[in-house]
Amino acid sequence: MRHVSGSGIRRTAAVVAAALVAFGAFGAGSARAGEGLLGLSCGYDPSHPFLRWLDPLPYVLAPNGGLENGASGWKLAGGAKVASGNSPFNLSGAGSRSLYLPAGSSATSPRMCVELTLPVVRFVSKGGGLLTGLKVEGVYTDVFGNEQSLVLLPGALPSSSWQPTLPLLQLGGLVNALTLNGTTTEMSFRFTPVGLFGGGDWYVDEVFVDPWKRT
Repeated sequence: MRHVSGSGIRRTAAVVAAALVAFGAFGAGSARAGEGLLGLSCGYDPSHPFLRWLDPLPYVLAPNGGLENGASGWKLAGGAKVASGNSPFNLSGAGSRSLYLPAGSSATSPRMCVELTLPVVRFVSKGGGLLTGLKVEGVYTDVFGNEQSLVLLPGALPSSSWQPTLPLLQLGGLVNALTLNGTTTEMSFRFTPVGLFGGGDWYVDEVFVDPWKRT
C-alpha cells in the first residue's frame, strides 16, 4: 500500500463533511476553499456555486455541463435529449436548456481531467418517483485500455421541483486515496435513471465537478 499524505486525508474528510452538512443545511453561507487543490494546469478556474447550501468545495462546470450548447460532446441513448427549461438557480449563468432523461435512457458527459481517487460531482435535477433514483458513474479508461466506471453516491433523489443534489462521491474513495495516491485520468460522467418502471423521467442541469486535481 502506498503512503497517503496528510493533505489527502484532510481533503477526504472535507468532502465527507460537506456531504453531511448538505443533508440538513439550507440557507446562506460563506467559506474559503483551497483553490490550490484544483488542477490549474488543466485550465480550470474554480468557483463556489453551492455556498448557499453551505458547501465550500471549489467546483468547475463540466464541459457543456449547462447543456447550453445542445448535446455537443454528450453521448445520449434511449431517448435522452436536450430539452427546453433550465434550473432556476442559474449556478452557471442564465440559460434555457437542460438534459431530459426518460426511463430506460442514459447520457454520458464529455471527458475532463480529474483525479481518479475522489472526484466529487454535484448538479441540479428534478423528476423520478417512488422507488426511483438517478445513478451517476464516473467513466474512465484504465491502463490496459479497458473502460471502467465508479458509482458515485448517493445519486440524485426524486423531486417534483428543481433541487441541487448532495455532493456525489465514490463510496470507496478513501480506500482509493490510500492505494492510488493521486492518480489522474480523463473521466466522463454517465447519468442513468434506475428503479421502479425504469427509473422514471428526469431533468438534469448545471453539472459541476470538484476534480481534486492538485497542481
